[in-house]
Amino acid sequence: MKDYLTSQGRLVAEETFYLATRWSDPERDVRVARELALDLLKRDRLFCVWTGKKLKEDSLDIDHCFPWSAWPCGDLWNLLPALRSVNQSQKSDRLPSAERLAKAREIIVDWWNAGYLHNANALIGERFRTEATASLPGIIETPSPETIFDGMEFQRLRLYHDQKVPEWE
Repeated sequence: MKDYLTSQGRLVAEETFYLATRWSDPERDVRVARELALDLLKRDRLFCVWTGKKLKEDSLDIDHCFPWSAWPCGDLWNLLPALRSVNQSQKSDRLPSAERLAKAREIIVDWWNAGYLHNANALIGERFRTEATASLPGIIETPSPETIFDGMEFQRLRLYHDQKVPEWE
């Protein structure tokens, strides 16, 4: 790039090239999902996606459905409310099995609807759908939560098959 620009008589600072080629590590940030979950807690409408139990502020954890260690994805669709004890002690860095994910479908879709899609801030719902469309296979523009869940199931299968991510039964 530097030679190309120089041949055109365009001078660019050396630092610009360094910054353009620097590796960018994704950030593990669950703040938005946590704030939305805390808001639902105030209305007594938040449940652990894995157990179905009502959550409280001191038991709330935001779980990466697909483990960050296997796929560093902080998209909203991948961030789920869970009991801290379940997330940290049982699930940890494992992939939910197909059966476990299927059992959690209704609670996950309810979370997406209440937390993201029916949020007073329309940008949250737009971000949720945009991220799902960009990162999940088979998702088209303006997908329904059910379609996003289908893409999630397919991505789970890819992670299990391609990376051999250990499953959580």
